[in-house]
Amino acid sequence: MASWLRYAIAFVVFAHGLVYVRIGSVLPGPIKAWRGRSWLLGDSCTGDHLRRLVISLHVVAGIAILACAVALALAPSQPWWRALAISGGAIGVVAFAVFWDGQTRLLFDEGVIGAGASLLLLIGAITFAPAVSPS
Repeated sequence: MASWLRYAIAFVVFAHGLVYVRIGSVLPGPIKAWRGRSWLLGDSCTGDHLRRLVISLHVVAGIAILACAVALALAPSQPWWRALAISGGAIGVVAFAVFWDGQTRLLFDEGVIGAGASLLLLIGAITFAPAVSPS
């Protein structure tokens, strides 16, 4: 893969990680209609416990994705970028699943696009790893 393309991919991945850290650290604040409970977890985790869980998952996913982007740009021949991509992507999808409160009208507000991007990162790290190696 051409190095400019690898850097472009790393930039997009980095931007995705920044969104997780920035938006995830203030959730659920921007979403006024959020019910304060998880569709996935039901009543087993609500209120401040759920809020702390959601923030933690988003920030951890963001940090892993940011580290993945740096590794992708600087050391693509090292295998640990894949571990960071897989863990960050998986945690990002779980973060959405825990945060979503079941309101389909709020799917986009509550992060379905970010979950999709994390899923693409996860699938890409599993499927296309050899393509990212420097040429």
